[in-house]
Amino acid sequence: MNLYAGARWRQGGRMRLVRTLQLSTAVIGLLASAACAPEQAASSGARELTVADFYSDTHSIGVAGVQPYMKLVEKRSGGRLRFDYRTSEQLAAAEDIHHAVRAGAADVGNVLYMGSQNPMMYVPQLPGLYRDRDVVGASQAFWTFVRTNSVMRRTFREWNIKPLFCFTLSNYQMQFSDPSIDSMDDIRGKQLRAAGSILPFSIRAAGATSIDLNAGEAYDAFNRGVIDGLSLSVTSVKDYSFYELIQSAIVDLNLGGFPVCYGMNLDTWNSLPPRDQRVLNRAGDATVSATAAELRRQITEDLAEWRKQGIRVHHAKPGKRFRKRIAAVESEWVDQLVGDGMDRAEVERSIEQWKRLLRAEIGN
Repeated sequence: MNLYAGARWRQGGRMRLVRTLQLSTAVIGLLASAACAPEQAASSGARELTVADFYSDTHSIGVAGVQPYMKLVEKRSGGRLRFDYRTSEQLAAAEDIHHAVRAGAADVGNVLYMGSQNPMMYVPQLPGLYRDRDVVGASQAFWTFVRTNSVMRRTFREWNIKPLFCFTLSNYQMQFSDPSIDSMDDIRGKQLRAAGSILPFSIRAAGATSIDLNAGEAYDAFNRGVIDGLSLSVTSVKDYSFYELIQSAIVDLNLGGFPVCYGMNLDTWNSLPPRDQRVLNRAGDATVSATAAELRRQITEDLAEWRKQGIRVHHAKPGKRFRKRIAAVESEWVDQLVGDGMDRAEVERSIEQWKRLLRAEIGN
């Protein structure tokens, strides 16, 4: 999905057995080394928390999100809490980080890939519910949803994970290699790389064809003209080599956001004194709004840079028919979740709760 995470949403060819063995090795190694941690922490007077991430240390989401969070916690705790930040899957593969957090191999981790265990995490991906300028309110609504929704609370508890902060990115838009694409009519029939559980529905509803490729495959296909484009949020494009291939873009389609969520091992959380728990909680609340505000600011800046680089940017004005097709994506996703074994009434209640929280924040 990103391309941010989605670039690796479907890792073709990577076997679960290999991932499990890699994870087991990481868990054993980290748990063995943890025996030395209390003595080291005692000598410095600080508690060091290991953070597992799949973003690089220069990725825009990490730079705007978890990195300021860690600095804020260290400052507000007076140095009692410190972080060992393991980027770029150093500690565990992206799809295994939530397993590492659950087992205690990581104290904190980017738990995006809990999709099959916690699909309600992806409610921000439902299209047409907020505009890019509303990303701060949408993030605050999502953070409230994570902490209050019964499905989310139950699933995180079962996975021995305490959410620290969660926010959503701005909407997926469309980017193309053809410079002549400048209207919604031009979308029809185009083949776009789209990852995730909901975005493919949204791409098809917009009239294009969704193609599921991993990041490496997508770049090659885009470069050779096998696909016509891809779907990324504005602020995510610059993090990937796709950027150099883009000649035109259609924005304001509001094809749904992208959730980002970091959680802590619940046993680690329970071992912390109340004052440190308060520091982590308050820093999390502050990070949600601050990160979303920074990403919102970057949208205008990035679009200006696109134009400077010669990328043609078209601002769509979706009509009634388009909005109706996009709205139907919700029922398709619900049917998919029910087919996967979830209770329909519980799913529908969760979606309605998300919409209600969103309306309360952005006024739509």
